[in-house]
Amino acid sequence: MVLLHALHHLGFHKLIVCHLNHGLRGRAARADGNLVRQAATRMRAGWETAKADVKAYAAQNKCSVELAARELRFAFFSRCARQHRCPRLFLAHHADDQIETSLFNFLRGSGAAGIAGMKPVSNRAGLEIIRPLLGLSRDEISAYAREKNIPWREDASNQDRTYTRNRLRREVLPAISTALGPSHRAAILRAAEILREEDAWMESLVPPVTKQLACETLRAMPEALRRRFVLRWLKEQGVPEAGFQETMRTLALLNDGRGPAKVSLPGDFHARRRTGKIFLEPSNP
Repeated sequence: MVLLHALHHLGFHKLIVCHLNHGLRGRAARADGNLVRQAATRMRAGWETAKADVKAYAAQNKCSVELAARELRFAFFSRCARQHRCPRLFLAHHADDQIETSLFNFLRGSGAAGIAGMKPVSNRAGLEIIRPLLGLSRDEISAYAREKNIPWREDASNQDRTYTRNRLRREVLPAISTALGPSHRAAILRAAEILREEDAWMESLVPPVTKQLACETLRAMPEALRRRFVLRWLKEQGVPEAGFQETMRTLALLNDGRGPAKVSLPGDFHARRRTGKIFLEPSNP
């Protein structure tokens, strides 16, 4: 709501406001949609809404509810952008989100790209994604909302500690703040920025991937470059939640005679080695 208000105030008068009901919170989600629709109407902005069955999608694709929600949300945004010929998407992630993302990815064993967190400007499927609030804390955004009398609704699921990110937000980060003081926040954001710049440089060294990987080419690469190359390949081939474990599982195929010739991957994929090539195939063709 603050992002919408700020963009409108800055003169963005051709906005399309998009709201996706994830099918997880019943009446509360419908009330969220009503609030957003009313704001869009007051500002004479375009309005798009849809409903998704996130739990069913997660079960069908064997992924987490959080990942399912992100995928369905972006698919909805992409459809809206194509329909209205919008070249860019504004998202309201803020500094607290960035801190959580960086720490969460660090604890998962992610590389530089994961710990670097979200980029202020990025591109996905031809859509420019802009996050103008990344430099602002949740407290600063809340203060702005109160000062400008901007209504908002709190998502009750943010309190649900069955989600890992919520436990991180509600338990781990407060414990770090108690032990180390508030300076840890700026330190995490600084580390994320440094890693973001270094990761961009390292990514520029990764050659374009092809549908099949040549084992001989992979073996000739330095280990760090090899991992990045395979990770990019997995992502471009559509393997969901591809990360370090999936990368190393795929690289195990390089061990001719000592390693497997086929490994399982998320999303009902197999990576297989045959005649010096590595390729993907569906688990259930």
